Amino acid sequence: MSQRLGRAIELTQQMVSFPSVSDRSNVEVSQFVADRLVEMGFTVEWLTYEDDEKVPKVCVVAKRGAGVGGVAYLAHTDVVPAEDWELDFSGAFHGYQKDNRLYGRGTCDMKGSLATALTAAANVKNEQPLYFVVTSDEEVGMRGASYVNQNSKFFEEMVTNDTMGIVGEPTELQVIHAHKGAESFAIVAKGISAHTSTNCGVNANYKLIPALSSFLELRNKAEANPMYHDKDFDPPTLSWNMTISNEPEAVNVTTSMAKLINFFRAMPAVDHQPILDEVLRICEQYGLECQTKYSARPWSVDPQSDFVVKMLELAEQQRSYSVCYATDAGVLQRLRRMVICGPGSIQQAHRCDEWISLDQLHRGVELYEKAFITRW
Repeated sequence: MSQRLGRAIELTQQMVSFPSVSDRSNVEVSQFVADRLVEMGFTVEWLTYEDDEKVPKVCVVAKRGAGVGGVAYLAHTDVVPAEDWELDFSGAFHGYQKDNRLYGRGTCDMKGSLATALTAAANVKNEQPLYFVVTSDEEVGMRGASYVNQNSKFFEEMVTNDTMGIVGEPTELQVIHAHKGAESFAIVAKGISAHTSTNCGVNANYKLIPALSSFLELRNKAEANPMYHDKDFDPPTLSWNMTISNEPEAVNVTTSMAKLINFFRAMPAVDHQPILDEVLRICEQYGLECQTKYSARPWSVDPQSDFVVKMLELAEQQRSYSVCYATDAGVLQRLRRMVICGPGSIQQAHRCDEWISLDQLHRGVELYEKAFITRW
């Protein structure tokens, strides 16, 4: 095993040991990242805020080197929950190595990628500026990226001086030029709770149910209508999904709230505003509330751009691709020159046995080393 790979494994394991699930604080893992950056000569911005539940969150933005322009690596430290973890030989936050794989929540998405970038930064002497942008809350609406976009002096410097950005999300080190966004909104019906042995309650479901067929019809038409398709993606549709929940759920209490949560993946070439307008019309017709949960913009750059072509040369690839998930790039797209390219496969992310291959970690270090010293 090479020294580079060994260091990337070690850093991944150390970061995985911090259970930075999005509904918890990421302060400890952010401090770990900031300490490693300071050790390598970076100047660090420590950006703090509280989420909607008053949980402290941190974004770390850092710079090493003089001048303007240069290159930036972008990542996040939060991970999805691990209640479904099922491996009997390792816990979710242990970073266990077995059979040329590293298992653990966040190994693939995306602490393994961050570890390769930190390892690469330690191995190069950049003559141009090198930035790190490490956000929180990416998995729950890119709130950390929004905070960076509004508050980071280093990020403003990057935007002003046309810094090249590499978002290290798992792509198996394929170069990505576009991704879908996200629209999430809730349709809410309200009733009155009461003991079901009385006639004092108003069941919220009875207000929501009559509207369900209209929402389902709208969803089906949107999925089928070429107007809402973008052939650059597979699947080329909005991938609209719905869930329904009640509060309370006890069968002896009249349901006081019924909620239909809608989620679809917006695309760069699709105007989905007519869909949202129709949603509001249906809500008005049935006396329902529409509550926006979050919105993440789709992102794309010209695949023929000089910076995409250069990244393809570094990765020894012939063409770039699109992906159907969203990243911080959608929020940070004031950074005009940007690609997504990181180790690991999205097929291994968010799983009950999440893992990343050691080969991907090794190749990630090598590619980022080249990218960090390239004149963009």
